[in-house]
Amino acid sequence: MRSYGYRAVFIRGYNPSGMGSFDINCVNNIRNARQAGLGTEVFMTPQPRSTKRSSQQFLELYQGLKNANMQVNTVWVQVTSPINWDTNRQQNINFLNEIITTANSYGVIIGFYTNAYDWSQILGTATVDNAMLWYWNVYGGGVSGETAPNFDDFRQFAKFTRPVAKQFGQVEYLCGVQVNRDVYAVSSLGQSSKSTAANSRTEIVIGSFGDKKLTGLVKSL
Repeated sequence: MRSYGYRAVFIRGYNPSGMGSFDINCVNNIRNARQAGLGTEVFMTPQPRSTKRSSQQFLELYQGLKNANMQVNTVWVQVTSPINWDTNRQQNINFLNEIITTANSYGVIIGFYTNAYDWSQILGTATVDNAMLWYWNVYGGGVSGETAPNFDDFRQFAKFTRPVAKQFGQVEYLCGVQVNRDVYAVSSLGQSSKSTAANSRTEIVIGSFGDKKLTGLVKSL
């Protein structure tokens, strides 16, 4: 993929099927990405309807990566598909805040994969301070459903003032693999090469898109 101009990949590390579980497939995917010279970001698709607390879901992801000798700097939490979330928005806020609090205790920065519509449907008018945003905007699946690979369509919401990355294409094929396509701010990957080099003989570093640590929890208005 690097030969096609790609420099980083987003890999799912938590599978929401059933009650939710660590996605073991991510380990080899991350190792393959590293061998290809690609930076790696990991996202979790939590299971809000699980009997597991959100903190447990995060810890399953974190421990799964640590057990594979990976250093976890950042985890992106997917806040999409409103139908999969509780109809009680305060419950959803509490669910996310438990992830944030747990991640903070392990020194992991949380970013959000969402957009204005999904956020408002799931969390209402809730806001979050100083958070990293990876948003999506597509017209549909495939190349014909792509939007422009830039941030010109971004509009501020929930105190997200500027995005780190945008998903502009979904359900496309590259090198025989189904992928979604993303673009990121050039400055966002500034820390990546330094972190990877410093740990090249020990751990694989996950998450280097900036160092914008949350300054609080998701707040309802």
